[in-house]
Amino acid sequence: MESKNDIHYGMVDLLRLVFAIAVVSIHTMAFKSINDDLWIATSMGIARLAVPFFFMVSGYFLYNRIGSEKEPKSTIKHLLRIYVLWVLIEIIALFPLVLSSLSAPPILIIERLLFAGVTGSLWYISSLIITIFIISPLLKRDKLFFLFIIGFVLYLFGTTGDTYYGLFEKTMINPLINGYTSIFMLPQIGITESILFVSLGAIVSKYKLNEKIQKSGLLSILSIILLLIETFVLNKTGIAKDANMYLSSIIAAPLILIWAINSTKNISTKISKACREYSLGIYCSHQIVMIWLAMFIPVLFANTLLRFICSLLLSALIITILRKTKIRKILLR
Repeated sequence: MESKNDIHYGMVDLLRLVFAIAVVSIHTMAFKSINDDLWIATSMGIARLAVPFFFMVSGYFLYNRIGSEKEPKSTIKHLLRIYVLWVLIEIIALFPLVLSSLSAPPILIIERLLFAGVTGSLWYISSLIITIFIISPLLKRDKLFFLFIIGFVLYLFGTTGDTYYGLFEKTMINPLINGYTSIFMLPQIGITESILFVSLGAIVSKYKLNEKIQKSGLLSILSIILLLIETFVLNKTGIAKDANMYLSSIIAAPLILIWAINSTKNISTKISKACREYSLGIYCSHQIVMIWLAMFIPVLFANTLLRFICSLLLSALIITILRKTKIRKILLR
């Protein structure tokens, strides 16, 4: 999906895989069976940097090629193909579930398929498509600061229905965020999260912030600590309705990307390519596997750690098989 030197950006590709695994931990509630605080710190906290990181990586590389006449059509076409094919796979793999959901209002079914897919995992891809379509004229004109301001305001708006819900539940903003989610289903879907982090990725690229920010590794650790503090405060006090849109992510995600870009660890082209393909494949397939486990091995599914391990391993096995076929070119790249 990105035109780049694979070895130079090997750590970025490796982190994409790590964060795809983090998404699996979110949906399986990986460590809840062990300890609630561990679950909050991981699945409810650090793992929530995954999608902001994905958006930033997309924004970073999109900005590098936005001057091409082929863009953004080429990227949107590519993302649409991936989205449609994975939705079709979900429909086929979960056909009994799809049939049982047909009694829902048609508008809800259409919204689900358009913005999240059958399982809900694909919302990141649909949001990225919408965002690239909307912001590409401004990207071409280098209006990055304006995009950042718009994205920041939208992100703040999204938090009122998510992490900071309890502070705005009885205010005039609540009906507005409810109206938004009546279309996009969740506060983070659509443009509330994606515009901010895609524009941040473009800003890192344009201003070469990786060359200007020193000690990005230490700063990343400090930003993650800040994220954990925010996570525990919001989730322990009951302010958070969900855990997708932390304010500290705006600091942590760029710093982690900068650290990854600056990494001197030698990661081969082959490993980088595998990380990209497994990242996309695991992200798109893991909830299908989760639903299979829930239907056929409910005893196993009851333990969240086993649920996480089995979902991850089975997803990885499926992607390993797909990588040996020609279909890898359209599903995993």
